[in-house]
Amino acid sequence: MLRAEFRKPVEIIAREATRAWIRFRCNGTQADAVQTAARLRAVEVEFLRLHVRDVVRRQIVHGLGFGVGHIWVGLRGVPLNDAGQAVPLRPTPHGMARGQLERLVNIDPIWTTPNSYNADNPLRADYYRPADWWVQGVLVNSSRLLSVVPFEVPDILKPAFNFGGLALPQMLETYVHNFLRTRQSVSDMVSNFATKILKTDMSGTMQSDTGTQYAEIDAQSVTARVAAMNAWQSNNGTFVLDRESEDFDIKSAPLSGLAELQAQSQEFMAGIPGIPLVKLFGIQPQGLNASSQGEIRVFYDEIAAFQEAHMAPVLRVLFHLVQLNLWGSIDPDLDFEFVPLWQMSEQEAAVVEKTKTDMDTANIQSGKITPHEARAREAADAHSLYRTAGLARPMPDGNAGGTDKGFVNTPQAKRAEQHE
Repeated sequence: MLRAEFRKPVEIIAREATRAWIRFRCNGTQADAVQTAARLRAVEVEFLRLHVRDVVRRQIVHGLGFGVGHIWVGLRGVPLNDAGQAVPLRPTPHGMARGQLERLVNIDPIWTTPNSYNADNPLRADYYRPADWWVQGVLVNSSRLLSVVPFEVPDILKPAFNFGGLALPQMLETYVHNFLRTRQSVSDMVSNFATKILKTDMSGTMQSDTGTQYAEIDAQSVTARVAAMNAWQSNNGTFVLDRESEDFDIKSAPLSGLAELQAQSQEFMAGIPGIPLVKLFGIQPQGLNASSQGEIRVFYDEIAAFQEAHMAPVLRVLFHLVQLNLWGSIDPDLDFEFVPLWQMSEQEAAVVEKTKTDMDTANIQSGKITPHEARAREAADAHSLYRTAGLARPMPDGNAGGTDKGFVNTPQAKRAEQHE
């Protein structure tokens, strides 16, 4: 986790998964819209007070970086010892009092160790699921630690992984080491791509007189000759060679293809986390009409699946705990949803809105719907440009029956007038 090649993919996924965040909504038909809006605003304020967004982002960093991430739920008045923390926390009106939710804390997985778990009966719901954890000597019930494991391992391996899963750096290790080795090899090749060769009579002047039948080369003379050439190897220097017994040559290694080899080893690191190159390395696609829009769209789909699979269960528990903390009960009509990362531009949204308007106009004129029904559909459309314009109220002329004087000739309007 200390190398940039390991850390950056983890940080990118965690930031993207919490960048657009969530929006709160009401699924039921509340009679008092003002009260519903106030309750949703209270939940939003409570999420800000508890720093839920930052806590969940850091939990994802731990989950991807270490294989498991924990969020500890701190309640006001509960002792920080075995007597207080070993008691199960029930997200029900009888399990937590109003105003008791004090704080949320990320617990580094290195400080947690499972205490007991069922390894006997696979038919039980708690099979290979710790009932409680040791957190630096304090026994904490598992219901007080909200855990996320992005990459699970088989049950038989869970004790070896501290009941977590595979870490993203662990899966990236081979590809990162291959890239580092390739990068170093390319760097060494570039710095030593040319070799100078001195062709000289080494058995002549550089021969040492040892008195034996086979004379040896004087290494000091060779070294001194090469040192003299290296001292003059700049463009302003001059080589002095013996015209009869010496020659000079340069052998260069081809550098073509090195960039492709290094880029390919780098791209392999982006394939495991599924992050586009433009987001992970800032590398833009090359060529005519090259674009990363398709890859980014696929990446956003992967993030949406990650949110629903790993973030939604934790946020659901926190959402219920916040309601219990505010009102002492859970409103079944209140809910939340993840805001899509992929957003249309203003021009694209305007084109879509014009298409919807044309469809409504055609349906109203053909008698399929009334203007009031068109307004209700527009008010319920989360992507409409006019969703906040109060379209759920009656028509501007006060006609609450759903007809408009501008469409009195439509069959739907005539039926409405006959009904009146």
